[in-house]
Amino acid sequence: MATFSRTRKIRFAHTDAAGIAFYPRYFGMMNDFIEDWFGDGLGFDFKHLHIDEKRAVPTVHIEADFIGAGRMHDELTFELVVTKIGRSSVHLRIRATSGGEDRFRMTFVIAHMDMETGKSLPWPDDMRAAMEKWLAPEGDNS
Repeated sequence: MATFSRTRKIRFAHTDAAGIAFYPRYFGMMNDFIEDWFGDGLGFDFKHLHIDEKRAVPTVHIEADFIGAGRMHDELTFELVVTKIGRSSVHLRIRATSGGEDRFRMTFVIAHMDMETGKSLPWPDDMRAAMEKWLAPEGDNS
């Protein structure tokens, strides 16, 4: 199983007055990270997908556990695996660590839809095949 990963620094804009990452900012970081996965991990750039093809991949479900405080200038390593690929949805498990310690874990369900009709679309075969590279073995909950 492959794990898609990126490292990012917690910036001033991500923190509250105490210099601790403000939890809503993590959701923005996750959106950026998922966009990176689509472009760099799957080969389906968001601009092409959304603007040119008029297809969207909205998040339909998120669960989050915040384990440790992230502080300004911490380097966070984000890791993503796919846990399930449905007809028009994909389930993702993401975690972030800093210095080997967990900071947060999130699960996402993303849908695939036609932007003009608002209706779900099945994943195209090439996109589904690209997602399978990141699929965790069944029962892997790490």
